Amino acid sequence: MAKNKLDGVTFNKLMDEFGEDAAAETLNDVNEGKIRAETVEKYLYTDETKEDYAERLRSE
Repeated sequence: MAKNKLDGVTFNKLMDEFGEDAAAETLNDVNEGKIRAETVEKYLYTDETKEDYAERLRSE
């Protein structure tokens, strides 16, 4: 099985913001090369950095 091209922190952020179905669809799109993980991250982390979000996940 191919490695997911979207990291767990970003997948969790997608689930938090848009729900499980949207996160799964986005993961599939990234894995199929329809969109780059960097592009998803560029638009997803506007209110806080990826590092800040990851830290908040760890502290919850």
